[in-house]
Amino acid sequence: MRSAWTLLLCAPALGCGSHGAGAAPDAGVTDAGVDAPLACPPAPLDEWTPPDYHQPDMAQPMACTAAMIGDFYSSCLSPVATQATCSQNWGSSEDAAHQTCQSCLVTDSQQPTWGALVNFGPTVSLNVGGCIQLLDPSQMGCAQAVQQADACEHQACDVKCPVSDSASFADYQQCIDAAANGECGTYGTAAQCQNGEDAGPAAACVTGTTFQDLFTSVARAFCGGM
Repeated sequence: MRSAWTLLLCAPALGCGSHGAGAAPDAGVTDAGVDAPLACPPAPLDEWTPPDYHQPDMAQPMACTAAMIGDFYSSCLSPVATQATCSQNWGSSEDAAHQTCQSCLVTDSQQPTWGALVNFGPTVSLNVGGCIQLLDPSQMGCAQAVQQADACEHQACDVKCPVSDSASFADYQQCIDAAANGECGTYGTAAQCQNGEDAGPAAACVTGTTFQDLFTSVARAFCGGM
C-alpha cells in the first residue's frame, strides 16, 4: 500500500509553462483498485537502487504568506486548476513576491536540494521526507526512507505511464498503487516510520487527510505563511 503521506498529484499548471498536463483530481489518500489489467503496469526494478538523498532546502519563513500558499494550491494544483488560473498569478508576469514564493515552493527533481514540492515533469510529489528532516533532524533515517519509497514509485511508473490528462493520471495512480504493493513494498514498509511523527516535532509534515491539507502543512514548514 502506498504510504498515506507520499502522495502524487498531476500538476495541470505547475510552472505555468512547459509542465502543463491537464486537470486532475485531488490525490487524497485513497488507493485505486487494480483488479482489472493495468493500462500501464510498473516497470521491473530488479537492478534499481535508490538515488542519493536530496537534502531539503533551508526553510524560508518569510517567502510566502498564508494567502499565497492557499492561492497556489487553488490556482495551480486543485481539481479545478487550469493553465489560465495558474498563469494569472504564477506565470511569466508574476510580481517579485510571487516569484519568491514559487521559487521556495517548487523545485525541479534534478536539483541537488528540494523544497516543498518536487517537480518530476507532469507530476509533482510533496517532499515529506525533507520536511521531516527540516523539522526533526534526529529523524534523518526516516526522512531518507520516505524519499526512497517515493523515488521507487517514480522509477516504476513515470516512464511507463506518462501523464497528459485526467485519464492517463488515473492510469498512473493505479501503477503507483501496484508498485507500492509490489516491488516498492520494502521501501514503503520502511517509510512507515513517518507514522511515528504524528505527535513529534515533524507532525506538521504528516498532518492532514487530503492533498490540500498536506500541501499546506509542508509548504508552511518550508516557506512560512503561518
